[in-house]
Amino acid sequence: MLMLPLSSQVLLNDSTCCVPCITLKKALVVKTEKDYLKNQLGVVRDSVVILDKIIFNQDSIIKIKDAQIALYIKNESDYKQLIENKDKEVTLYKKEYKTALKQRNLGYISGFLGIISGLLIAL
Repeated sequence: MLMLPLSSQVLLNDSTCCVPCITLKKALVVKTEKDYLKNQLGVVRDSVVILDKIIFNQDSIIKIKDAQIALYIKNESDYKQLIENKDKEVTLYKKEYKTALKQRNLGYISGFLGIISGLLIAL
């Protein structure tokens, strides 16, 4: 083992162990980086948990909106069917109205002809 000069060594609390200064500096840098990365890992872990909750909530919102859209589509279809039924009723009422109007007009004409023929016969 190679002995370093005494000026490059630092005594620790325990007087029996000497560590070179450069080794101590490297160890402190590694420890600082380890602590920093440990903190960063904690932040990332917390962020992942929060983002997982956000994604779950967004998925729930999407499912609810999909159900609402399906309900709107069904209601729209029902409404269109109702409109078609009402249009058919309107067409039927128009036909019945025209038939009733024709019968009324025929009644007026036959009544008028009856009155005229009665007057002609009476004369």
